[in-house]
Amino acid sequence: MTDNEYRTMYERSPQEAQTALFDEYLKYVYAIVYNKLRSCASREDIEECVGDTFSAVFISYDREGKFDGDLKGFIGTVASRKAIQMFRKLSSKSNSTVYIEDEATEFADSERMEENAERSETRSLLLRLIKSLGEPESTMVIQKYYYNMNSTEIAQKHSMSPSVVRVKCSRALKKLKDLLSAEGYDLKEGNI
Repeated sequence: MTDNEYRTMYERSPQEAQTALFDEYLKYVYAIVYNKLRSCASREDIEECVGDTFSAVFISYDREGKFDGDLKGFIGTVASRKAIQMFRKLSSKSNSTVYIEDEATEFADSERMEENAERSETRSLLLRLIKSLGEPESTMVIQKYYYNMNSTEIAQKHSMSPSVVRVKCSRALKKLKDLLSAEGYDLKEGNI
């Protein structure tokens, strides 16, 4: 919808014009707002921000005709700004600093940064070693310890008996423990 089409419709019926604009750009605005707020907002917060965006568009729309073009850019800018405002509001409540552009958390002290970097490195190594176990063991280990599936659920997915799944998982964990030891990790029982 162009600005001229909206203006013509608005002159006939402001209500009809707003409804048409809302119907045409709802998914677009929702996508922008959702992408900015998905890491910190509830569904209700996102819907509130979408509503605030359309309110701002209707209130700030230039009825004098100085703008003549596609409304998509204008609406996208308003949506982005409203989402950033909501993001800052929600982030200030959570006591953490977050960059909205990359949604990565910034920590004030270097100890937590180092701890998180080590944890991330360990997770990457662990995932690589689990994948090296081969199929179906790697999938079973992920299902059991990441998705918290029990042996019966895993057995149904792999067309095996639960006892076979338990034996395979046990062997896979022993092999994984040996692989981690070879990488220099000193493992105590139960601390994988």
